[in-house]
Amino acid sequence: MRCAAVAIMALAAGLAATAATSARAQTFPDRPAMAPCTAAAPARGASFSGTVLQVIDGRTLCVAAGPTPADWVRVRLTDAPDDQARGALMAAAFAKSVVCVATSADEDGARGVCLADGISVAAAAHDPDATAQAAAWR
Repeated sequence: MRCAAVAIMALAAGLAATAATSARAQTFPDRPAMAPCTAAAPARGASFSGTVLQVIDGRTLCVAAGPTPADWVRVRLTDAPDDQARGALMAAAFAKSVVCVATSADEDGARGVCLADGISVAAAAHDPDATAQAAAWR
């Protein structure tokens, strides 16, 4: 009986997440649905690593620090300019392994710097190759 109750609760949670994703898609039809980056932000100065699952905007990534959404960390890049293009950051970071260092946290996740191959992904997004790839994806 207990297993059935747990299964029903999991199903309900999944349906609620689907509804929230649909609502967001209707609100922001030009943006992909956000990955459920639900991990708590690491402490200031803590490092974590994983694969970039999603580039949410020109300054925000979802990093898989583990296999489940409870391990996925939303990171707002502190070294990215406010006007950085999402496509350029996508070219520089998407599906790459990164090492991040948290500088602070807020209600949306961590704030910090992420490096791929020892180079800041925010800085790599300014590379002419990343800019060219971003333009080619349109």
